[in-house]
Amino acid sequence: MTISVASLGTLALLALSLPASATELADADLLDDEGQLDSQEIINGEEATADDYPMTGGVIFDGTIDMGSWGSAEMRAFMCSSTLIAPDTVLLAAHCIDDVALTYGLGEVTDKTYYWTRQADLSDHDGSSIADLPADAVASVGFVAHEDFDLYSMSVGIADNADIALIFLEEAVTDVPFAYLPQNTDEDDQLVEDAEVTVVGWGQQTATSGWTAPPAGTYLYKMMGESYVGELGEAEFQVGVEEDDVRKCHGDSGGPSFQLVDTDLVEDMRLVGVTSHAYDSTDCNSKGGVDTRVSAYLDWIDAQMVSACEDGTRVWCEQEGIPVVDAGADEDENSDLGILEGDDGAKACGCAAPSVPASAWLLLGSLGLLVRRRR
Repeated sequence: MTISVASLGTLALLALSLPASATELADADLLDDEGQLDSQEIINGEEATADDYPMTGGVIFDGTIDMGSWGSAEMRAFMCSSTLIAPDTVLLAAHCIDDVALTYGLGEVTDKTYYWTRQADLSDHDGSSIADLPADAVASVGFVAHEDFDLYSMSVGIADNADIALIFLEEAVTDVPFAYLPQNTDEDDQLVEDAEVTVVGWGQQTATSGWTAPPAGTYLYKMMGESYVGELGEAEFQVGVEEDDVRKCHGDSGGPSFQLVDTDLVEDMRLVGVTSHAYDSTDCNSKGGVDTRVSAYLDWIDAQMVSACEDGTRVWCEQEGIPVVDAGADEDENSDLGILEGDDGAKACGCAAPSVPASAWLLLGSLGLLVRRRR
C-alpha cells in the first residue's frame, strides 16, 4: 500500500522555523495572503550540464520515516543542492539535513543516508517513487550541522541563522575539482554589495504560489546563472534583488554562490555563499534569496573537517582542514573547472529548481509530493 505525503524533502531549503499550528504560522508571517506556505527557487538562469561547475551536486536523502500510528514509510528523494569542498567533503545548508524540516515534525527519521551525485537531471528523484540511485552516487558516512542552527528560531531578512552543514562521503571523489573557500581577509573583503556572483542549483525555474508544484520539467534540473550581492551582512547576504534578476528558489538550498576574486593564487574562484532561505514573505516569487556567508564560518568548517580526520570519519586527509590554494601566478584555470565565461569574462551561473516550497519560512530546499511506501 502506498500513501501520498507532502514532503519537505527539499524543505531544508527553508531556513524558517516551523510553528506547530496555522495560527502560529500566520503570527510568524510564514503564510502568504491565501494562507499558504511560501516557496523559493533559482529563476532566470540557464541550463547547465554535469561539466559546468563540476564540483556542484545534488543531495538525495534515503531513509525511513516513522509516523507512529500512521505507519512507517521508505523515502528516497532529492533534498538540496550542494558543493564539494574537498574530495570527501560536501558543504550545504543545515536545514538540508534537519529531521524536523524533513518530516514537518510529524515523525522520526531512521536509517538515514545521504547520497551526493553530479547528475544534471535528477527528475526521477521527485519523491513520487523509490527510484534507483544515480550511477555516480556516493553515500555519506557522516554529517554535521552547525550547533547554533535551530529551525524553530530562524529569521528572515539578513540575520545569523548558522544555516550551514557538512556531509562526509564514504569514497573520495577525485575525478572532478573541488571548490575553494575564501583564503584570507583580502579575498573576503571583495564580497561587497553589487559584487557579481554565479549561482548553481537544482531548484525551481519558475515562480509558483503557495503549495502549487512547479510545472513538470521546471525543477530537479541543474541550472546556473549570473547574479549579484544585494544586502550584505556579517553572516548572511542577499543574492539578487529584483524580479528580473537570477534568483534562487526551492531546491537550490545548500547550493553555492561563486565569486571570482582578485588574487595572485593559481585559482581565483571562491565559494562565498550557501543558499539558505527567502529574503521575506514574497518568497522567491519577486525577491532574491539569502545565502549563509561562508567566511563567517571558516573556523567551524575547518574544525569539523580536522575532527573528522582525527576520528577516522573522513577518507581523504591530505589536507585535514580547509584545502589551501597553491601559491603562484594566476593561470586562469577556469576552463579546467568547467566554468562558463560571459562576454565580459565573468562566470555564468544559474539554478534550476526541484520542487514544492518547504516551510513558510522560505527555506530553499526541495519539497516534492512524495509517494512513500508504507511498511
